[in-house]
Amino acid sequence: MAEDAVRWRPWGDKAFAQARAEGKRVLLSISASWCHWCHVMDGESFAHPEVIRRLNARFVPVRVDSDQRPDLNSRYNMGGWPTVAVLDADGNVIAGETYLPPGQFLAWLDSASQTSSPRPHRTAAPREAPAPPVLDHALVLTVAEQLERVYDRTFGGLGSAPKFPAPWAVELLLLLHARTGDAKWQVMATRTLDAMREGELCDLIDGGFFRYATGDDWSAPHTEKLLDVNARLLSIYLNAHRATGSISYRSTAQAVLDYLFSSLAVEGPAAGALWFAGSQAADHDYYELDQEERLEAQAPSIDRTLYVDRNAMAVSALIEAGEIFQKPDYREHGLSLLESLWAHGQSPDGGLAHYCDGGGDGRRMTGGYLADQVWLLRALLDACEAAGHRPWLERACATASVMDARWGDDRAGGFWDLPTGPNEPDRPDQSDRSGRKSATGLLAIRLKPLEENAVAAIGLTRLARLTGEPRYRRQAGRTLQALAPTIAGYKQHAASFGVALERFLASGAFEPLEQGPTRLPTRLDDRS
Repeated sequence: MAEDAVRWRPWGDKAFAQARAEGKRVLLSISASWCHWCHVMDGESFAHPEVIRRLNARFVPVRVDSDQRPDLNSRYNMGGWPTVAVLDADGNVIAGETYLPPGQFLAWLDSASQTSSPRPHRTAAPREAPAPPVLDHALVLTVAEQLERVYDRTFGGLGSAPKFPAPWAVELLLLLHARTGDAKWQVMATRTLDAMREGELCDLIDGGFFRYATGDDWSAPHTEKLLDVNARLLSIYLNAHRATGSISYRSTAQAVLDYLFSSLAVEGPAAGALWFAGSQAADHDYYELDQEERLEAQAPSIDRTLYVDRNAMAVSALIEAGEIFQKPDYREHGLSLLESLWAHGQSPDGGLAHYCDGGGDGRRMTGGYLADQVWLLRALLDACEAAGHRPWLERACATASVMDARWGDDRAGGFWDLPTGPNEPDRPDQSDRSGRKSATGLLAIRLKPLEENAVAAIGLTRLARLTGEPRYRRQAGRTLQALAPTIAGYKQHAASFGVALERFLASGAFEPLEQGPTRLPTRLDDRS
């Protein structure tokens, strides 16, 4: 690589071995293809001659894509993108920041170089739970009351600026209204949905939703568009149309569908298979143009990486769209995509991989996280219920079995974000072709992500109903009981748990579950 550029290494044993051998620290950069400030920092700070010289001479620079390595992002992100962190040769954090212009970045590097010891990564010490938590509607209401406390009665949504879409919160509010008949829950949901679709968060020209808005009135959005955000919002607007009959929600869902097919549809791993790209980059100037001007302008770039979890979300939304719009083509495309996910998304290590790189038939499946398994399980169950095709149910059972074997926590219930193996609880190092396992730095800390575990519990609850197998319901209950002691810390972000518990309780009367030794899950909580 030229001397006038940072010599980035991939995350892996080789980078940290070099740091140890040369007595250097690692400079970790976490970036994303869609992130505006990541591009700004690349064009300013990481292009500055003195920054380049200093990083190449004094550090081992490591670059990570946030979407491709969510395990690293969940452990090392310093509160946003871009993230920069100085690590010791064992992968422990010495200092961390987000965007820094060149002068501040150089000063920060000097300060971090003088820091002698890494930050302690605070984890909750495992301790015996005094009693298994009761899974009941009162616990759902505890989550809902948190939503009510932070609900913005003027502009809808949760909290103040910046405003993010909250699909789990809207889903929980609609479920509560359906069960209780209390109008306040539907008002909170519909006011939020109306504000998002009528405000600047929604692109009225090209379609689709931006990731978030910087104004509490949903104004001044950051203009990146992500597949997962749009697939989830598509499902929510379809769900809201079903619940309320509102034509406006149906129209919004149609606009999202049009965006997915016009902008994110790309060739899949095999010829003829249409998948969806991961994201479209932010470009504030482009989105300031009117419709006629956009026709002449270059649209923001598309990250054509194919993510299994995000495409599985799209499958579920397409199947639901086919039913609501009475358009079999949507359902058939969802089923075709699901078939391709199953055929080409398998990881060599077992379970579903995380993403495809390369192009066409040369694409290579990489990695595999809990998120990929649980969203694929949901899509398989949606296909089974919509099409009644027996193999979909068989594949759902197979996916649940792999989840249990490779991601499950037999002792306390729930699922880890990374697969476990017979030797070490970590994923294969992506930069090491030998397939050896590594647990560098914070990767040695095991996490049970709330949202993915909630999706797992929803899937297992549905699987119990479809198969009549009580073991799936027991596993769903154990997962919810493992999560319950942690939800207070998540506040309004515990809405996914609320949805999972509401659906679990709706599936039948609660029965006490078999209890083994139960410990509260270890969590990483040293966010900057």
